[in-house]
Amino acid sequence: MQAKINELKEYSKNFKILYVEDNDDARVQTQKMLSNFFTDITIAVDGKDGLEKYLAFYKKNDYNFDLVITDINMPNMDGLMMSEEIMKRDSLQSIIITTAHNEIEFLTKAIEIGISGFLMKPVSSMQLVTVLYKASLAINDRKLIDDYLEQMQEMTLSLEKQYEDVLSKNRELEQSSRVIDTMIHKEEMSHLKSAKISNEEKEQNRFIKEQIQDLITEDLHELIELHNEIDTIIIDIINNISTVHSDLYMTLASKFSKYASILNHYSFFGTLSKEMQLFSDTLAHKALPEDSDTVRNIFMLLESFIFVIGKWQNDLKLGDETKINTLEASMTSDMKTITNMWSQEEADIQNIFDF
Repeated sequence: MQAKINELKEYSKNFKILYVEDNDDARVQTQKMLSNFFTDITIAVDGKDGLEKYLAFYKKNDYNFDLVITDINMPNMDGLMMSEEIMKRDSLQSIIITTAHNEIEFLTKAIEIGISGFLMKPVSSMQLVTVLYKASLAINDRKLIDDYLEQMQEMTLSLEKQYEDVLSKNRELEQSSRVIDTMIHKEEMSHLKSAKISNEEKEQNRFIKEQIQDLITEDLHELIELHNEIDTIIIDIINNISTVHSDLYMTLASKFSKYASILNHYSFFGTLSKEMQLFSDTLAHKALPEDSDTVRNIFMLLESFIFVIGKWQNDLKLGDETKINTLEASMTSDMKTITNMWSQEEADIQNIFDF
């Protein structure tokens, strides 16, 4: 966990964030925790104030906040309405919702808007590190892509100018033609050298497609049924966290084990299967964390994980290997995080957090 905290600090040190909370006590406490990772935090006291500061920030800087963290229930404008307005202006904006356990009905709406993550109140150090780490990775990836696109645009403009100069000078045109011919020749030689590798890649892709097709034909229907049953159990646990009978956790562990067992038949999904089985074993054999808020946080993350599983199953139907690969890697990481949260004591995490 200390390694994750250090990595999070490295990612987030230059981020500019907007934090929106109407409750004075909650705002002061959470701002104090956030200041461990962010040096530039803009505060707003409700959704209307938050949207105004979001627009003013863009007008001043010509770019948006890296991250928005907002409560749901607030006067003047609630957090979901503010988030919708923000997403209209930037559909890729990273937004984290802070919510109380009695606001679970807003979960579906938040997912539809495209919220990046959730923090359950009262915000604990463990879930703060977990959610911020995942959001920071996504923000960093987006920055890298934006930088790449900007460089490509600059290169395109530069090439266009060079092309205009070449058109005005016959001698330069002839020289450029020779350069282009040389580049084409090198490219052809490169293709010849990589022919053997390409054949191996084609064989690997064929094997992956066959496995995906076998899974769709033989087992996808059963996976979808298991997914729906798991989703129902998780929602039931979240809504009745203090009165859930142990048998329900054992049933959930059994469903996860069955899902993992089916995936294990296909080597392409072996890593995800292993992490799901490890979580099932932890759920079945390791005692619940004593803190009910920690348990609720785990199952809120599980609900988010199950939502991604549903998207992954839809991509399986479509046979889109690119999306399947991306989501499979993300789900494996999420499953490992949830298992670690279950296994570690909150006190240990707090000691690490209070560095």
